[in-house]
Amino acid sequence: MSPALRDTDRHGSASADKAALRAELRAARAAMVPGDRRKQSEALAHAVTEHLGGGAAPGRMPGGARPVVTAYLGIDPEPDTTLILEALYRRGFDVVLPICEPAYRMSWTSWSPGVALQRSVRAPVAEPVGPRRAFDQLADVRLILVPALGVDLSGQRVGQGGGYYDRFLAHHPLAASNAVPRLGVVYRSEVLPAGAVPAEPHDQPLTGVLTADGLHRFEGGTEPV
Repeated sequence: MSPALRDTDRHGSASADKAALRAELRAARAAMVPGDRRKQSEALAHAVTEHLGGGAAPGRMPGGARPVVTAYLGIDPEPDTTLILEALYRRGFDVVLPICEPAYRMSWTSWSPGVALQRSVRAPVAEPVGPRRAFDQLADVRLILVPALGVDLSGQRVGQGGGYYDRFLAHHPLAASNAVPRLGVVYRSEVLPAGAVPAEPHDQPLTGVLTADGLHRFEGGTEPV
């Protein structure tokens, strides 16, 4: 068998294994007790704000611009990220959420409590209504919060399978001098042993993962702020 065919077989196997793991994690998440999901979501909001300095207000840029955290709106049974968004907004961050664009690209729109939301035409998610910005137009991004079904201790992530975040993160590699820390957000049980998530060529590793117990940094990853 040629090396090219062996690579194709290996990548196809990784894709199938990841699909099976995705289904397993979805089922386990759906089976969680709602009260447990709520408690862990509350603790996650605390963990994010503690990681970003606790109760201290973040420093602002010249002109008073707010520093930025990119986040997302979780959909039940995902962690309830509205608690995170509200906590970050109260702390003084510009909280921006993704807009699904053609060709699996994302733009970003500011979120605030009460902002109008609409269902994306490209993905089963809600998106805030407002001016859209490219990631490169966001100044002073402190943190990228990344949705996940599971994250293993080598930094590999399994998402919902849409591919938006892997494509986005690939354009902002960790090796870049201005790399922004990227942290997965999951329930406790969704932190998996190293190697548990099959790696594919397009996968983009994370620098850490946040759970109700706080932040776990991955060895060799970019040090979060």
